[in-house]
Amino acid sequence: MDPEFLDLEDVFEFHKTALERWGGLDGIRDRGALEAAIGAAAQTFDGKYLHGDLFSMAATYAFHIAQSQGFLDGNKRTGVFAAVIFLDTNGVRVHNQEDVLYLAMIDIAERKMTKAQLANLLRELANV
Repeated sequence: MDPEFLDLEDVFEFHKTALERWGGLDGIRDRGALEAAIGAAAQTFDGKYLHGDLFSMAATYAFHIAQSQGFLDGNKRTGVFAAVIFLDTNGVRVHNQEDVLYLAMIDIAERKMTKAQLANLLRELANV
């Protein structure tokens, strides 16, 4: 069964929620970059997903939304929301995520953590 992927409207809602919860500047810097970031998780080649499992797909959302800087503010927070909600929507619960994922997203921004490492962290947090 194919995963249920997120769309641009989903991510706009996550961004709104993140700003309401933690504050920040509202607005879009680059809609095209956001669309590309969001579409990356569902990419296929020769009928197979490029990101082979749900954790890799979730990490792709978080990584590319954060890296795209498509929003004026809250890109890392929105990326984390997208990853966790994508997993939850597809039946995977991530535990104890907020502090650990916050630090992971800082590492992503500073290029100290790769997308694959983030996928592994999500697997650990889901106890898989």
